[in-house]
Amino acid sequence: MVHGVVKAPFALAAVLGAALMLAPVSPAWACATCACGDPTLMSMGTEQPFSGRLRLSSTLRLWGHTVGQERVDALRLREARMDLAVAYAPVPWLFLSATLPLQAREVRAVSLSRERGWGVGDVELTAKAFVFQDQEFSANHLVSVLVGAKLPTAPILRADDGTVLDLDTQLGSGSVDPLAGVAYQHFRGSWSFLVSATGFLPTRGIQGYRAGPSVRTTLAAQYQPAAKWAVRLGVDGRIEAAADIHGEKEENGGGVIGYASPDVLFSPSTDFVVAAGVRVPFFNQLRGRVAPTPIAMMSVAYDL
Repeated sequence: MVHGVVKAPFALAAVLGAALMLAPVSPAWACATCACGDPTLMSMGTEQPFSGRLRLSSTLRLWGHTVGQERVDALRLREARMDLAVAYAPVPWLFLSATLPLQAREVRAVSLSRERGWGVGDVELTAKAFVFQDQEFSANHLVSVLVGAKLPTAPILRADDGTVLDLDTQLGSGSVDPLAGVAYQHFRGSWSFLVSATGFLPTRGIQGYRAGPSVRTTLAAQYQPAAKWAVRLGVDGRIEAAADIHGEKEENGGGVIGYASPDVLFSPSTDFVVAAGVRVPFFNQLRGRVAPTPIAMMSVAYDL
């Protein structure tokens, strides 16, 4: 039985995450709804822009998958991940954001041997520019483009004897992975809609590993019958090429997968939004034997 240990400021980051989740909801300079003219409750990454907007968020995800054949060579991965994020709009048409993941992961083999790792993952930095807005205040149509990169900030995890843990146990890829995307949002009374696509182009990282290029898509509709709560239903998809290690493609992974994504959003007070949902895989055309679990999600976001 092998346990991975990471010598990283995980405790400090965890304290920061707890502080973010428990931050008091005090009056801001101006509420986000007043500043952008739209009362729609929005999760992190789908906000309407206005100059000076500052949003803090924390998102918890519980997920896993099994790769390989049960009772033969299966590997079961389970992870709890908390993303701490901050987004700031220095001008009305631009959002700058940074996301720091805190992760705890366990990989168990069919022999019941297991490896565990926990700590800080790879930071993601992005810039979103709104290139079209039909009106300056209370926009009905928004078009945005996104550019950014995932950076290799996760330390390499090692066992107690100093040996490097398996790739599946590592919390980061050790690579610089650029990304770019485009999104369209429409607001119509109590309804709002989102269509987006983001492409990732990973580079080679630790142990010669390189994830395959991928495109991730979202199609979602949200209905908000009252000021304090809303329901959202989406379909998330991922199309990806197979990963490789030193140029040799992996047998499992790569292909197409789709998730049904229902969410409930609630605002207990001004500028504070809580969301909970699940991502349920309903279409799995990944190559080889890859069985993903549903992804449970909960997030909080606060506008300053």
